[in-house]
Amino acid sequence: MSDNVSSSQEAAIAAARCFAIEGELIDTEALPRGHIHQTWISTWTAHAGGKQRFLHQRINESIFQQVGRLMSNIELVSRKLGQSCEAAGYEAMRLVPTNQGESWCRSAGAAWRTYEFIENTRAFDRCTGSEQAHATARIFGWFHASLAEMDASLFHETIPNFFSPGHRWLQFQTALSRGEALAGDESSVGRDFARRRALAKDAIAFAKDQHWLIELFDRHLSKGEIPSRIVHGDTKLNNVLFDAESGAARCVVDLDTCMPGFSLYDFGDMVRFTAATSEEDEPDTSLAGTSLEVYRALAAGYLECAQDSILPLERELLHLAGPLVSLLIGLRFLTDHLTGDTYFGASRENQNLDRARVQFAQVAHMEKMRDEMLGA
Repeated sequence: MSDNVSSSQEAAIAAARCFAIEGELIDTEALPRGHIHQTWISTWTAHAGGKQRFLHQRINESIFQQVGRLMSNIELVSRKLGQSCEAAGYEAMRLVPTNQGESWCRSAGAAWRTYEFIENTRAFDRCTGSEQAHATARIFGWFHASLAEMDASLFHETIPNFFSPGHRWLQFQTALSRGEALAGDESSVGRDFARRRALAKDAIAFAKDQHWLIELFDRHLSKGEIPSRIVHGDTKLNNVLFDAESGAARCVVDLDTCMPGFSLYDFGDMVRFTAATSEEDEPDTSLAGTSLEVYRALAAGYLECAQDSILPLERELLHLAGPLVSLLIGLRFLTDHLTGDTYFGASRENQNLDRARVQFAQVAHMEKMRDEMLGA
């Protein structure tokens, strides 16, 4: 075991002992899944000679700089979901309090939190079909319905402007403007931007053609016609745990971006990810698109639980949520490509441009299927 791994494990063990867990610590192991936080699983002796596992996370404070606010949001959401999950046949993530009764602790200078580990579950990165899509949308619909009456003013905006279409457009426009100011600059920075802009000419033109979609949602949002709700913020398929035996959806995980937003963003992100027909960075955009069959399953599952908690306008705009969020994520990838891959990073040349083109291909595909999606 390397010194770094050993020291990380020792930190995890020390942090685990800060939480109110009965029994004796038997083992800890790293869980490499996920990109934001460092995650460990601990095993403890339990009553009657059994064992129980817990999930410990070292919170990434470079992204979540206000840990208290983050954990306050998660406490409110997990408590509310816990009140309605049993009747719905689901489970809620359960925070383990610290020895002082708090939701998180600081151990050796780092912020840590602990959840009860949910056993006998699986997560998926690609959708297996319409049945799984329906189950995914249904549990997120239940999630929205369960939180529909919560007072949004009780929550903190942990990532400012995260859900703002106008903000994403402004970031894109700012990147273009800064780049244009470098026109003719023979420095390495100027030449690099000129190269990146030339490669992205088609994507830039597509984004500008689709600006109407951002204007449409911004107009409704600014007028308060689309209400502020507590949303998940990252409704990817892999943020749902499925029963390892039955395949049923059991629990929504990763509550870090639960904060005031709008429910159509959550639905749109679910469509963008779950109904995608290609990998997110597929270089061949002819493979990119959206499965109509999966979309129909998502719409049906979501409305099955959320229909009574959304407004008629939200139902009316449901078919445009997927194109909107695909466009916004594509803009973020495109902006990062233009500014030198500083946010998402890239493991190969032009990866963020490929990611943007995949998102835009999904938007174009959904545009062609608009009538069918409207009728779903």
